[in-house]
Amino acid sequence: MYVEADNHSPLPPLNHSMRKIEFFFVMLLTWVGTTAQVPADSLPNMFQRWDTRIGELNYEDPEIVSLHYLFLRDILKEMDKIGQQLNTTLARNPHLDFYATKQTYVHVRSKAEQMNEIFSIRKSMVDHVFYLSAVEEMAYLDTASAMYHLERSLQYNPHNPDAMLLKCKILLAQHQYQHCVDLIHKVYTQTALTEEQEKAVSDFTLTLYDRLYTHGSELVKIGRAAEALEVFLALEHFCNNMPSGYCNDDYYQGILRSREGVYESYITIAKEAEKRGNREMAKKFYQYAEEYLRRNDEN
Repeated sequence: MYVEADNHSPLPPLNHSMRKIEFFFVMLLTWVGTTAQVPADSLPNMFQRWDTRIGELNYEDPEIVSLHYLFLRDILKEMDKIGQQLNTTLARNPHLDFYATKQTYVHVRSKAEQMNEIFSIRKSMVDHVFYLSAVEEMAYLDTASAMYHLERSLQYNPHNPDAMLLKCKILLAQHQYQHCVDLIHKVYTQTALTEEQEKAVSDFTLTLYDRLYTHGSELVKIGRAAEALEVFLALEHFCNNMPSGYCNDDYYQGILRSREGVYESYITIAKEAEKRGNREMAKKFYQYAEEYLRRNDEN
């Protein structure tokens, strides 16, 4: 007797054989989907689309060169996939000229490969292109734009010594001494310098030392002890981390050249250093204060 199935009743569980058949069927559909031939009639439009997209790629603008390089890599992957099927596809479609279609594919593929070579070179130069843009912005005294391009340059190559040095110069001009000292230290320890770059870095290092030295002394003379301490901390960090030869054993003695009315500033700086837990710095400035009194007594 035939009994109509209840649509609301649960389906009976699949037995082992049925599960094997289901699995095989799913795998077959997956294989067919991944190896399906591209319709031959669509090939000319596809080749034209590739050609147009390749022509729209930009390897001049450093802002987008990496993104467009990725676009090109996607096009090449698509070309590889179609290229593997091309002979079979054309053999099954006699309406298309086999050799003319193949020649078109080879022509567009050749353009893509040439573009890929250009992108590979340009992509490796992006940091330098951004650096040159920064130099140009500095010629127009646009520090903000120059700094933006330097940051982009260092984003692509954190060890570009030209970009690092120019950024150091900007930081020094902006009185960002600690950041400047940290960065010049990286130039010495993390980059490979040409002879010309080495000279430029050496010249700047002397300028940096002199600026810290002088500015600290000026702040002491006008009684701005807390600010002076920040400069001296940067100077201490500079001397402790730079190659030998830039600093004397006592790299604060230069400020003792300016003796007029600095005793209270020395004491204030020493106390400020004590509050921050920098006992070594405090000790130095208490010593400077004592020397100040002794020299004035002698005079």
